[in-house]
Amino acid sequence: MQGLRYCAVVFAVLGLTACNRAHTDTVESYLGPTMPRPERVLVSYFEVSGSQVRLDQGASARFERAVGSQTQSELQSEAAQATQAALAQHMVDRLRAYGLPAEIAPSYAVPGTKLLVQGRIEAINQGNRTRRTVIGLGAGKSTVTADAQLYYAVDNARPRFLTAFEGEADSGRTPGAVETMGAGAAAERVTTSAAMTGAAHAGSETRRATDTAEADRLAEGLASQVGRFAVSQGWIPAAAVR
Repeated sequence: MQGLRYCAVVFAVLGLTACNRAHTDTVESYLGPTMPRPERVLVSYFEVSGSQVRLDQGASARFERAVGSQTQSELQSEAAQATQAALAQHMVDRLRAYGLPAEIAPSYAVPGTKLLVQGRIEAINQGNRTRRTVIGLGAGKSTVTADAQLYYAVDNARPRFLTAFEGEADSGRTPGAVETMGAGAAAERVTTSAAMTGAAHAGSETRRATDTAEADRLAEGLASQVGRFAVSQGWIPAAAVR
């Protein structure tokens, strides 16, 4: 029975974590004619700066910063770059999975027809990991917000604006250690319940890599928007975008 309770707690935590998704919307829709399928889909690194990062406000994170050798500005820049790289690479991976010829945009001009994916990361908030681990259910959540634009270009001609999206991803409402202590107490398993839940949640926090987990989630949401646009143009089948 104790093993079953442990599995139930772990699956509940992992299940809620899996349900965390980005919220994305189309802010400008394309109303023009159907275009030829592009030979390449070029995903640029989204613009971002360290000043747009709010570092983890948890007690342990603040202590680590106080005793560490890096300045706040350096830590912000690192977080911004990690988020930027994760967002672009995960978008490329998702678009390839849809059947689109996606790649990170090179620094030089390339010939042929291209769909350009560009954008800006508006804010990175690392939230409060201590509150997420102990309390959960949205307390101390971390967020990443960004906007994206699609352009269509032929050779060296000026790119044509097509459509724009915006999106936000957060760490969701995974329960913390405190949340299940009541159920554990009722079964005279306070310590076991708290330990199991805390371990499961702390494990998910360790695996999620604070600087990139929401970036990956947001990339999936934005990629699905690009995928649906590709479907509307007849470039890929509707079944490709799940």
